[in-house]
Amino acid sequence: MKPGSKVQVRWQASQRQRRLVAVTALLVLTALYLQWHHVIAMPGQTDALQSAPRSAPPANLPHYRASIDAKVVSGIADNLSGLAFNPETQTLFAVTNRPPQIAELSTDGRLLRLAPLLGARDTEGIAHIQGDWFAIADERSNRIYWVQFGKGVTEVSLDHSPYVQLNDIAIKNFALEGLGWDAKRQQLLAVTEKWPMQVLVMDAPLSKLKPGLVDMKVSTWEVPAVDDMPSTDLAAIEVDPRSGNLLLLGEESSVLYEYSRAGDLLSVMPLWADMAGLANRVPQPEGLAMDHSGNIYIVSEPNLFYKFERKRR
Repeated sequence: MKPGSKVQVRWQASQRQRRLVAVTALLVLTALYLQWHHVIAMPGQTDALQSAPRSAPPANLPHYRASIDAKVVSGIADNLSGLAFNPETQTLFAVTNRPPQIAELSTDGRLLRLAPLLGARDTEGIAHIQGDWFAIADERSNRIYWVQFGKGVTEVSLDHSPYVQLNDIAIKNFALEGLGWDAKRQQLLAVTEKWPMQVLVMDAPLSKLKPGLVDMKVSTWEVPAVDDMPSTDLAAIEVDPRSGNLLLLGEESSVLYEYSRAGDLLSVMPLWADMAGLANRVPQPEGLAMDHSGNIYIVSEPNLFYKFERKRR
């Protein structure tokens, strides 16, 4: 074929058309994928998560890379679970379930203190509310407790603590897993692990709380099991303090998802080997937190700590 011949020109045009068709098809498939993979709200209960438009762009999880990868948290041997960031102390708080304990960690994964959590049975999640107030999820009893864990406290008791009793489920080990706090909306969010995977939303300002059982309206979002969606369970939930978007963590799949308040899937970050700067797959991710700068923290059983930062362009 001679350069510049009519045959070559037609061949090059045909190649450009094929590339254009391929790119268009890829964009369409991506749009359909994102539209299909979303959280579907139950009828009449969409207002709980929908709100004003985002004041900040999405996190864009594929732009994150691990800056701390699988650091062992010295002083915790096993069962490191839920995680929360306290902007007032600039530290992280976690729980363990056997034995039930509450821990304070630095943002580089150092254990600062560890206190017994008296009266708990199976602690899986924690959220910072304000000051020294925290919410704690107990999976076995399917309850959420509010406790105070201030500076210098050496043990925490659930006796006389305010709590919400959620509906009973048949399989106790697949109930409450993670908690997140939305400070702007004064909402507590919780996830149940599976059967069904759910996002629970409660208007829960501290002014509503009193010792003992608290009557609180709970709105429910179902997370559908979609064939192409690798997540088969939910281990943790976090609210991006900048945009209000939701981060959902799948433990069995080791995948982190970002959803809008309207329930649209915005971005995904697999926590697998050679992805997001990880040397190996995150083995059992259980806890999730995000600070006000957008850094993401994950803890993994038995006692591993991860930090992800958005890469600079």
